[in-house]
Amino acid sequence: MKGKSMWTLSIDIGGTYIKSALIMDTQIREKRQIETPKTDKDNFILVLVELIRSYQQLEPIEFVGFSVPGAVKEASTVFFGGAVACLNEVNLKQEIEKQLPVRVFVENDAKAAVLGEASFGHLKGIENGAGIILGTGVGVGLLLDGQVRKGPHCQTGEVSFLIQDRGINGAESFAGINLSAVRLVEELAKLFQCEPKGPLVFDYLYQKEDEQAQTLYRTYCNQVAILCFNIQCLLDLDKMIIGGGISKQKRLISDIQKNYEAIFSVSPMIEQTITKMTIEAAAFESEANLIGAAKGVRLNEISN
Repeated sequence: MKGKSMWTLSIDIGGTYIKSALIMDTQIREKRQIETPKTDKDNFILVLVELIRSYQQLEPIEFVGFSVPGAVKEASTVFFGGAVACLNEVNLKQEIEKQLPVRVFVENDAKAAVLGEASFGHLKGIENGAGIILGTGVGVGLLLDGQVRKGPHCQTGEVSFLIQDRGINGAESFAGINLSAVRLVEELAKLFQCEPKGPLVFDYLYQKEDEQAQTLYRTYCNQVAILCFNIQCLLDLDKMIIGGGISKQKRLISDIQKNYEAIFSVSPMIEQTITKMTIEAAAFESEANLIGAAKGVRLNEISN
């Protein structure tokens, strides 16, 4: 490979899209987005290899950082790829490095987002904070005592299976379904009879007096607020950031904050016992994962 580049290629694999960009600290260029292919492991890896090669035509890529759903073991093996089932038990580092002369770092998407925000964004200088990433599913990254917490089984923050309503028998008992931003947009799009595109759907939501849509939206904000409150009861944090594409909707973040604060008014004992934390959008919104994966690459190289 000719020369060296200060740019890191960062690839965020989501259940709906694969996003990629060249990253240098918080600088982003050549950002791209393709639909996540529904295919087997071998073809999926081929898509990733071809994507990396396309960037190598622009820049001498030496490092590639991946942000992925599911737990990532120390050996860079992904366990349960969530909406990307073909990644289950795949060592992404080995698969890519045996085909390309690059060094690969792999991290869970929510943990990558928190690393990016802790390094450059709204969690910088925070010792104890967290990030909720709302996308096809929901993930939580935890920053405890200044360190991104992985856990002994590398599954800290896997809240998709957190039970929200035990009275429901089925998948809708769990946070991963109820807090899916993609699902919310799709359901609102059906009501408005429009394309399921976030900006379009929220324009309709804020302009139209559709009670069914407003109820759906209010319920969603309240459920996210409940998750924030429950996390605060357990961990005593200073700040919670919310990432994912939906975090661009400033009114949504504000409404989540209002619902969160309303929980404290239920009983004086709550306010006397639990300290309120700040809730705000991630500084880098849906790009926090990309920035964090690139930062992880550099930290991994230093530690090795």
